[in-house]
Amino acid sequence: MRALIAVAFAAGLGGCLAPVNADTVELAWERCQSASVAADRISECSTVIGFEGTSPERRAAALITRGVLRAEQADYARALADLGRALRLDGDNAQIYFQRGAIYQARGVFENAMRDYDRALALQPGLREALDGRSSVQQQQIVAYQNDLAMLNEALQRTPSDAGLLNNRCWLRAVNGDNLDLALADCNASLATVPNDANVHDSRGLVQFKRGDYAASFADYDAAVQIEPERGHFLYGRGLARIALGQTAEGDADLVHAEELEPGVVEAYSSYNIVMPTTKPPPLEAD
Repeated sequence: MRALIAVAFAAGLGGCLAPVNADTVELAWERCQSASVAADRISECSTVIGFEGTSPERRAAALITRGVLRAEQADYARALADLGRALRLDGDNAQIYFQRGAIYQARGVFENAMRDYDRALALQPGLREALDGRSSVQQQQIVAYQNDLAMLNEALQRTPSDAGLLNNRCWLRAVNGDNLDLALADCNASLATVPNDANVHDSRGLVQFKRGDYAASFADYDAAVQIEPERGHFLYGRGLARIALGQTAEGDADLVHAEELEPGVVEAYSSYNIVMPTTKPPPLEAD
């Protein structure tokens, strides 16, 4: 009996709901932009987004608004999903990249935040919000790097021969580019304790690349690939070293295969502050 009553009650509620049509969606659009309660705005934006007759431009705008509102409520996963959908509709909108960068910054994913701020500025040079966000991220990155380095220094004072900690400090310094000589010393010490560690060869490969010793970088990345041939991260590094050495075809093949093995590796490397050489390398000596 209670089940029948519940069904009847639900049917009665359904009969009270206003039908979704062009007129009601137009009202929903106005409330999406201006309602005073965030939950109401999110609901109204959802109506606009879900209506089949909504134009792509308005759907993108509603997705941006809903994404920003969700981010303000710390609902970051759904906020990022909304902004990702908006980008598929309006990929040249600097505001979408700025808003997504702000979410990444709030989550502490500084590399992604910086990348999105840069994309926003490429589309709209001088965008004040993106410039301010970029400056703020740089300061946060400095603080995070200093904190991480301090923790590793403290841990290595207790266990100075710990190969894993030495590699972590080598990698941290390599990505940051703070002191590549000290980074190299850390990687060398790590390999002296645990030889043939693919991860350390990978770290040292990045150090050598940033030092401009592309032959040594290639040797380290190649050693890592030989140990773990299915790791796209190692293969991508070898590809960069090959390109820097003038082996463009082989390097490009490594880059393509690396992304196939490990989707997202291109995005990862874009956060390592790598600068490719602009001068033509000397010809390789024949064996």
